[in-house]
Amino acid sequence: MKDNLQDGFTLVELLISLSILSLFSILVINGINTGVVGSNKISEKMESIETVQSLDRLFRRTISALIPIEISDDDDSKIYFSGEKDGITFMAQGENGPQRYAILSDKENMISFSRGVLQKTLNTYQIGPHHFSYFGTLAGEHKARWHRKWKDQTNTPKLVRLTINNFFPITVKPPRHIEAR
Repeated sequence: MKDNLQDGFTLVELLISLSILSLFSILVINGINTGVVGSNKISEKMESIETVQSLDRLFRRTISALIPIEISDDDDSKIYFSGEKDGITFMAQGENGPQRYAILSDKENMISFSRGVLQKTLNTYQIGPHHFSYFGTLAGEHKARWHRKWKDQTNTPKLVRLTINNFFPITVKPPRHIEAR
């Protein structure tokens, strides 16, 4: 006698197998996609951190080289240091003696470091929203506090701070806090 049973799969078994296989492949593809997106976010964050670290080193080195040079006009003496919320200009030691330095912001949240009368660009950074502030006593004040502007003063600020959104502020103490005579 011959059996009526045949070797192979039924249509229902085949459909169930394909359904399980497709669910498994969807889970694997979603996991890979999540891993790629996470890896890209980590890479962007690491690049942002490296940029801020590089900016931190250059900012500290540049401000630490500040030379509080006194300038005089007919009325009184002032220190050559000008700071506003979007930039700083000052004198610092250059390759061939004191040079004018500028750390300036633009509307695209770029910060650029330049040197000399012709403002040779040393470096630029895309860092997002930021501003500068200055700690010290302005002329006519008795108590030191943070200021958004430091211009035409007879002294240098005691501290200079660069605040960048989403990062800790970078605060630097200029090497010499002096007052003009």
